[in-house]
Amino acid sequence: MQQDAGSLKHRLIRLPVQLLVALINAMAVLLIVACVLVIVVLNRVDTASERITAEVTGAALARLQITPAAFKSRLDSLEGQIATLSAQLADPDLGNRGDLTRQLVELNGNLSGIRQAAKGLGAAGPQITATAFEQAGDLLTRALFALRGCAPVSGPDTPSS
Repeated sequence: MQQDAGSLKHRLIRLPVQLLVALINAMAVLLIVACVLVIVVLNRVDTASERITAEVTGAALARLQITPAAFKSRLDSLEGQIATLSAQLADPDLGNRGDLTRQLVELNGNLSGIRQAAKGLGAAGPQITATAFEQAGDLLTRALFALRGCAPVSGPDTPSS
């Protein structure tokens, strides 16, 4: 009987230490779960941002009525024209001013086209914002249904079975 009382006394003395260790272990597990959830959320946000970027780029190029390859080639040619004109303007004994004037007029035409395209993209701002919010809402809805264990909601970009 004496031995049981001593054992109980030692157990009661060790109880706060064991409780503290259990709390630390529980906090460590919760921290690990939180880190995993953060990684999952960041992955979903990254995926959503890629889709939103693709939508914005597509809307901008549709507004401009141009393909990405044509847009890139136009920018490359414009860059080449600016480099050529810069080199010609840096030459103090330039003899052919008519050619330089023609190139400057052509460059001004290209720049006015870019200015008009930028205005068109600015006008597409509300459409781009609406698309971004729609994509974010769809992503959040699918994530909530997936966390709840329900069947995924079929949306415009997910084929229904």
